[in-house]
Amino acid sequence: MPVWQKFYERNRGKDFELLSIAVDVQGAGVVRPFTQKFGVTFPVAVDPADVFGAAFGLKAIPVTFFVDEVGIIRLQGGGPNAALLREVETLLAEPATALRAKQPQLGAARSQADLEQLVATAPEDWRARLALARVHDEAQRYPDAVAQLEAAAKIEPRRAEIPFVWGLVLLHQGQKEKALAKLKHARDLDADNWRIRKQIWAIEHPDKFYTADSPDYDWQKTQLAREKKGED
Repeated sequence: MPVWQKFYERNRGKDFELLSIAVDVQGAGVVRPFTQKFGVTFPVAVDPADVFGAAFGLKAIPVTFFVDEVGIIRLQGGGPNAALLREVETLLAEPATALRAKQPQLGAARSQADLEQLVATAPEDWRARLALARVHDEAQRYPDAVAQLEAAAKIEPRRAEIPFVWGLVLLHQGQKEKALAKLKHARDLDADNWRIRKQIWAIEHPDKFYTADSPDYDWQKTQLAREKKGED
């Protein structure tokens, strides 16, 4: 965050916006101290259900996308190292092309009614059920969320996204141990997914993630090696 904050301040006035997406099943409460600590002035969204990561098939973070003014992804990279920041500044210096100067075509988010209609007409669409479960979860309609997740899991029992969101729903109800069981099921279904493992670790070992001296990356590396050895 401090590297991006400096970059943001340096490039203000260039028709440029920076959006950070924090993936944490524990929500905004554990993210806010970091934005305050580093004096972050760019917008930070919290994605507890990992919608963004699932949409792009991300296995690890950090990841950086540069999206131009009409929604074209021009660059994808990792964290903000010097080489990546130079590439971003080069893109910022480009004039708008004829294609990019056209009015962007924006997609609309599906409403609850849209999702309910989709589930009714295509009951085997597990993605629609998962999206509807997230809508119910946000509205604290937890039994309805679980009903959609149960149906989705029967359709696609090998998709890690389903128990991941299920764990989020349980966590919102204060059922920590049951939530961890679902998250670990998600991890087992997608063993190479670093993001899922980090969510589990953050719940079980908050001192390694949310204290003044964290995140503890050395501990994470050791923990990953230990878990991988046990899985072999």
